[in-house]
Amino acid sequence: MPWSNGPSRTSTPEWRKIRRACITRDGNTCAECGADGRQVRLDCDHIIPVAEGGTDTLDNARMLCTTCHAAKTRRETERGRARRNAKRYRAKEPHPMDAILAQQQANQQCEQH
Repeated sequence: MPWSNGPSRTSTPEWRKIRRACITRDGNTCAECGADGRQVRLDCDHIIPVAEGGTDTLDNARMLCTTCHAAKTRRETERGRARRNAKRYRAKEPHPMDAILAQQQANQQCEQH
């Protein structure tokens, strides 16, 4: 099923060229388990995910069988969730005005006594 937000980055002619070069370089085998691409489906995988700063280059691509690719994708998904949760639940830093307001309140209390 195509993405609803436009064409996939990995369906471009440039990515297909990288995929073909990756198959040749990796010998049509899974980079993780060595599965033969003539017997199992291989996916062209970003070694460093684009979401984590990876690029669409041959240096950042490798062939993985669907089993190894699914396992790697699960690990990446968990890292992404952990990053989002860390941002969501991070302690809020005090606003710079908080210290000024606290000092003004302290000064007012001193003047009242």
